[in-house]
Amino acid sequence: MKKLYSLIILLIFQTSVAQDPRLFENDWYLYEVMSTDLGTYYDVSTIDPPIAPSLSISEDLSFNGMGACNTFSGNYEFIGELFSISFNATTEDCGIQLHNNFESEYFGFIQGGYTYTIEEDNDGRVLSFETPLFGFATFKSYPLSTTDFQRNAFQLYPNPTKDILFLNPTNPTENLKVKIFNLEGRLLRNLNLENQTSMDVSNLESGIYFLNIEVENGNKAVKKFIKQ
Repeated sequence: MKKLYSLIILLIFQTSVAQDPRLFENDWYLYEVMSTDLGTYYDVSTIDPPIAPSLSISEDLSFNGMGACNTFSGNYEFIGELFSISFNATTEDCGIQLHNNFESEYFGFIQGGYTYTIEEDNDGRVLSFETPLFGFATFKSYPLSTTDFQRNAFQLYPNPTKDILFLNPTNPTENLKVKIFNLEGRLLRNLNLENQTSMDVSNLESGIYFLNIEVENGNKAVKKFIKQ
């Protein structure tokens, strides 16, 4: 009985440790990843064309994010480590083998189990994951400097929105290819916006969505918006 009581106390303590509020307060931007010691190491800043992989974790331990061109979502549980108990991702061919290979490594890592630490640096926060097989991933609460295009090429407004979502591109003459994904990674729309900077999203259910935006020169951006 004492051993059972001690185990229950330990599990409660471990669960409380997982609820570090800083884990849920940020969208995390991936800087580097390697799934195991036998995997391939990826420094995101060296990937060309540039990508903006990310991860967001909610207090209920559901998560979602972006790879190179595909979105993913799932659920964690915490017993000493974060374990992915469900995982779903879109399966679009990114069209660039390096991006496809990176997603295989990144998505493989996300589906595993790992411990985590959060530290502060001069610009924000650093989230580090480590696996028993010597895999690791480093995220930060601010994007890579090489992702200036993803950060600055478009502004979405109003965000949240009830009906019309406006894109404010730096070059309004460019034609845009826009894909809308839900949190489960399901493709909802595939649009070609020619000399157009607005979309009607009134028929979407309330929730969080991702826009995958591609311009004529091949640059891509990923933006998140909220439908009220």
